Amino acid sequence: MLAIGNPPADDPRSWFEGLCDEGDSPEEPTTVTVPIATFDSPAITKERVPYCNDCPAGVPKHSLALHLPDMDWVDRTIREYGEDHPYVEAKVYARFPKGGGKVIPVTWVEDAQKNDDPTGPRWVRLRDLGLEGEKATHTVKRGSWVRLGVDVAADGGDEFTIYRIVGDAIEHRHHSSGAANDNQVKVAKRILEEVHDAERLAKALGSTAKVHVKIDKNGLGHGAVGMLEVWGDNGKHSSEIIGIMVSESPDRDDPGAVMRPWRKRDETWLATRALLQPDPSTGSGRLRLRVDREAGIQLTTPNLGNNAGGHSVVESKKQMKARGMKSPDRAEGILLAVYEPGTREEWINQAHNLLLVCTVCNGWFEGNPRESYAAGWKVRRPQLPGEVKVRYPDGSLYVLTPDDVRATNVTAAQ
Repeated sequence: MLAIGNPPADDPRSWFEGLCDEGDSPEEPTTVTVPIATFDSPAITKERVPYCNDCPAGVPKHSLALHLPDMDWVDRTIREYGEDHPYVEAKVYARFPKGGGKVIPVTWVEDAQKNDDPTGPRWVRLRDLGLEGEKATHTVKRGSWVRLGVDVAADGGDEFTIYRIVGDAIEHRHHSSGAANDNQVKVAKRILEEVHDAERLAKALGSTAKVHVKIDKNGLGHGAVGMLEVWGDNGKHSSEIIGIMVSESPDRDDPGAVMRPWRKRDETWLATRALLQPDPSTGSGRLRLRVDREAGIQLTTPNLGNNAGGHSVVESKKQMKARGMKSPDRAEGILLAVYEPGTREEWINQAHNLLLVCTVCNGWFEGNPRESYAAGWKVRRPQLPGEVKVRYPDGSLYVLTPDDVRATNVTAAQ
């Protein structure tokens, strides 16, 4: 048997790794493992290889080495991911990554970037809405919740970033660095521009939920939150401004959870991780990432560890910088867009988010989340209750609406 493959960057102890380990063991003389690192690429070794036969007719004759990774690719990959990143271990050195697990695996982010845009009667491309400044080509669902995440550069350093999530689709809206970010008034005004765009979009989509704007309150972010709250009181916008102090403890703690965040920063990372994690029933996560390449890389950069109390702790910015990595400001703008602290959402206690069930059934819902989400008995963020079909005991599916109406739109299960 000949087994050829790449070491997975985020699947420890895979069957392929076990097979390759056999080849390195003197106790398994019938198995031979031959690692082929990127440094063995003919584009680097200058080894002669056949001509390319895959390019379209009309393309000048050229060596197959032109399509293979070269030292420029190696240097860029190591620079962007970091020497010790599992992706570098696997794709550059042809080694199986050991330990140092990442908060969000590379393949989860790649899958979210590739997730297809849904189509249908209620789906529309952003650029087709006729709104000024809306040029994106991905689709969003009418009625979707519109939210913003803002990471303000600490004391003017690093990057000031804004990301937007509409339903399940996340997109880049702004990033900047330099002296302009030292002025909190200018920063707040730039955020206000995005708030106005978000409100216009929400109105065009027919969204019933208020736009949420989540801002990291550390450093200059605290002043920006204050100004935006005052501007809201003065009628300059109608969105809810939510300041997040990421160094605080989470609003809730579940001792039985597999991953218990230590601080709110850890909670934001784990919340986005949960939405990007592939669902076993579908094989894909619940978000579509329509973001820049740098943001995608930053999402996969921090390591995940644990403290003595068993809480999950995400690698700090200081620790990341110590190993030569950038501050993940773009990634944290994405996290804030997704994150909703506590139960501040207006719809939490509205009729369409409430089901009357007995204690036994409620306990079953909590103990069987996958089945409960599939039946609509629990609702995953960023979905809204009015978008989720609920299965009743007779097998019928209903959509519950904010005005306390139970609408039948699907026939009973056979």
